[in-house]
Amino acid sequence: MEEKKELLRKIMTALAQGDKEQADKLIHIFMEHVPEITTEEVTQVAQELDDAGVFADVDQHVSIEQHIFGVIDAKIPVVDLSEFPKGHPVHTFLMENKVIRGFCKRAEELLNDHKSFETLYTDWVLVSKQFMQLHTHYLRKENQLFPFLERRGFSHPSTIMWSIHDTIRALAKRLAQAVESKDKDQSYVLLRKLQQNTFEMTIKEERVLLPKSSKLLTKDDWLSIRQGEDEIGWIIPPPKVWNSKIGMDNYLKSDAERIEVILNIIHQFFKGVPIKELQQEFDEKLNGSITPVEFALAEQKMEDLGVENAAFEAHIDELISIFKRSLEEVKIDQLEEGHPLDTFIKENEAIKQLIAKLREANEKIDRQNIDHDFWQDVYDKLWQINTHYLRKENQLFPYLEAKGFDKPSTVMWALHDEVRDLIKQHRHWLDEKNYQELFDRQTVIFDAVEGMIFKEEKILWPTSLELLSVEEWFDIRQGEDEVGYCLIATPPMWNPHWRHPSQMGQDQGGPQTSNMQPHPKPFNPEESTPTKVGGINLEVGTMTPEQINLIFKYLPFDVTYVDEFDEVCYYNKGDDRVFPRSPGIIGRRVKYCHPPKSVHVVEKIIAAFKKGERSEANFWINFNDKFVYIQYFAVRDNAGNYRGVLEITQDATAVRNLQGEQRLLDWE
Repeated sequence: MEEKKELLRKIMTALAQGDKEQADKLIHIFMEHVPEITTEEVTQVAQELDDAGVFADVDQHVSIEQHIFGVIDAKIPVVDLSEFPKGHPVHTFLMENKVIRGFCKRAEELLNDHKSFETLYTDWVLVSKQFMQLHTHYLRKENQLFPFLERRGFSHPSTIMWSIHDTIRALAKRLAQAVESKDKDQSYVLLRKLQQNTFEMTIKEERVLLPKSSKLLTKDDWLSIRQGEDEIGWIIPPPKVWNSKIGMDNYLKSDAERIEVILNIIHQFFKGVPIKELQQEFDEKLNGSITPVEFALAEQKMEDLGVENAAFEAHIDELISIFKRSLEEVKIDQLEEGHPLDTFIKENEAIKQLIAKLREANEKIDRQNIDHDFWQDVYDKLWQINTHYLRKENQLFPYLEAKGFDKPSTVMWALHDEVRDLIKQHRHWLDEKNYQELFDRQTVIFDAVEGMIFKEEKILWPTSLELLSVEEWFDIRQGEDEVGYCLIATPPMWNPHWRHPSQMGQDQGGPQTSNMQPHPKPFNPEESTPTKVGGINLEVGTMTPEQINLIFKYLPFDVTYVDEFDEVCYYNKGDDRVFPRSPGIIGRRVKYCHPPKSVHVVEKIIAAFKKGERSEANFWINFNDKFVYIQYFAVRDNAGNYRGVLEITQDATAVRNLQGEQRLLDWE
């Protein structure tokens, strides 16, 4: 991959330097030896060269990139975008492009007839007006699509593509003026340029922009884009209002017939057909081969077969056994250190080593001479697996949900809870010195943990790699340190976009931030200036955003706000949260933020809040040697409309233990 990209860099650099002869030689080598290259790779190379200052200006960047796409078009694989339903913004852009290519075809016909300006003048007027409609198509891209791509770190369209839009708009205006003034020669020149640029833009959209967008953006992103399109309009009849769920099928390549066979095998399994018969069918119909993605896609469709999550959870190991021989062959290529999956894999290696030692110790145990301290240390280490699971639940799962893969958030989370419960139960037996129960049943934990590792490494990790973009993995990495790690040291901060300053001409590292409270220092009024510049007028008083953030940061309890659409909007970042939170939960549906066994209660509370039946719910639990007080409050506006729910969680251990009085005057 790097070799073809390096060759492309040399071609673009030669073109930027005006060395066409060298560029042509390199292009010949490229066309001879490179079987294919994706549009993403082309735009990535162009952007890297732009960042490095290779191009003189935006115009040269645009010109060279367009030239490259024209030359190597045959090497770029076509992406199938036909699965997007009517009303989906991608489908709408594709339908408009059909119309636009119709404009281009008619323009070509007029250009090929040298007498058409006199004999078909009204057609020239019509075509010039049609090309003016391109403004609406481009405006929707610029105002609806591009902002969402920018948030995902893909700013290329907002600079390069927008520049081409403006060129096309200018040509369309000049053409309309030339046709109106009946300037034949100028009209022919302008229409030729306009037709070429417009047609090339449809190709760039369908080969670069839309495929990349379909990978980067979530279902909710597309829904937001669709909701804002009506204000801008279309060059086709208004499309239907689209709000259907985008499945993970839209992000993954798969063979529908193979998925159907797998689903049929699964359906038979839950009907009670013996596993041996199903393994034989698997061997006969699929040559005993299944990919992690295929299993995950089938897993996601199980509810369509009438298989509830509880049944799937209860029989998942038996089901996997049908396909296990094939899944055992799955391997993941080496990842960069600090990549979230690399970290998960290293944790799994540490967990495997721990379990292997414990199996050996368990087999050699002398029940008449138990080393209690050794086993206490063992269970302290085993409980770190909880952190491994928490990072999956809070960092990885939200991004999978956004791509339509929510089985990990339900079934796998439930399996996490089973492992947690097993560890807690065995720890209880250890603390009670109930060694018979402990050592008779301890291997159940080992089997459950190893079973989870298999599901991760053979299904979840590979599918996640296929499903998520580099930008999404980067976002996941940003919140991992807040949750912590299991049995390994904190990994380096992975940034796929980072390059050494010598390559960039400037430092890309940026300031280092921390959630830790700074070391206190004496207040010096001479160094501080009271100001309300940038302040926000609140119901009572005014504060700056910085002050608001500081107040929430220093609150002695955890705050989480979920809006009226049941999506997490905010949590405060304190040093000692009771329950871990990470940026991955922002925008996440609240039903995915709680363990499956308790989520129905949360949904019941929210439903009561929405109906106006209740406005508060209180709970208190013992958790990690803390007495934890949890409160849910309905948030309503001045008109009484439900606007969300506020969750307040605090460690109330110290408050619960208070006795007597501590008056203000007693403070020292």
